[in-house]
Amino acid sequence: MLLSNLWEQVINLSLFAVLLRVTVPILLSALGGLISDLAGVINIGLEGLMLISAFASIAVGSLTGSWVLGVAAGVAASVLISLAMGFFTLRLKVNIIIAGFAVNIFGSGVTVFLLNVLFGATGNYNPSDLDKIPTVIIPGIEAIPVVGKLLSGHNLMVWIALLAVLFCYYMLYRTPYGGHLRSIGEAPDAARSLGIPVERVQYSALMWSGVFTGLAGSYLSMGMTSMFVKDMTAGTGFLALAVVVFGNRNPLGVFFGSLIFGLATAVTTMIETTAGSGVPSQFVKMIPYIVTIVALVILALRKHRKQLAMSGAGA
Repeated sequence: MLLSNLWEQVINLSLFAVLLRVTVPILLSALGGLISDLAGVINIGLEGLMLISAFASIAVGSLTGSWVLGVAAGVAASVLISLAMGFFTLRLKVNIIIAGFAVNIFGSGVTVFLLNVLFGATGNYNPSDLDKIPTVIIPGIEAIPVVGKLLSGHNLMVWIALLAVLFCYYMLYRTPYGGHLRSIGEAPDAARSLGIPVERVQYSALMWSGVFTGLAGSYLSMGMTSMFVKDMTAGTGFLALAVVVFGNRNPLGVFFGSLIFGLATAVTTMIETTAGSGVPSQFVKMIPYIVTIVALVILALRKHRKQLAMSGAGA
């Protein structure tokens, strides 16, 4: 018992739990952004996709009483919007950046509109009998001091997010599809000359982006919370885009980058819930964005140093 109490003091279990909760939406949406980015169709609309999927999930989940149907609806809505974005960008040649921002604006507006039309609410919707995404209790491990709290009792979406990292790594680097996807992102004309269906693969990349972002949005409204709030993503989609760059466009790098950004968000949450009134909330909420700026500066310096080394070797 004494050893258990000592470890609980060394390892802040409450912070660890908050870290996992806030990392999941960043990680899942970043994986979605990674796949589309590698295919050369960067998805700026992650924020809007998450909002749409969060609303669709809780709307269907509350009406059907099934979290499975709710998550499926959220993923389906995100995939449909992603395919629509692909149609405008790949077929009609609309600029992908403009299309992404249009999705963000559309997601923010349509969710507020449907919230009022379907449920008569203006700012939030909190169903009392919502069937949330379940928590996973691992038999035998739960009773072990410290270890049980670290590994057991987490939301199912936490484990899905961790498995998604392994899945993306295998798909991108161990399958022909992953090789085609990465080659299209690097040199689409060369890939097309080899007979690779460029547009079809890019459509599929946007679909994968919609799947993972849909899971992230569903978790926001039916796992992390049990409600939908106007603009509840609060910039998570943009943080995910920064994670893709910071993670060097690699699933494992995205995972560790998500942990860093998740830690910044978790610390923000802990400070907001434990600090006294003397700490301005505006400064506390700046922490994740300060971390974003610092991370991007470090990345830029690292690339600059690498370019100097390459130019020096060439000389």
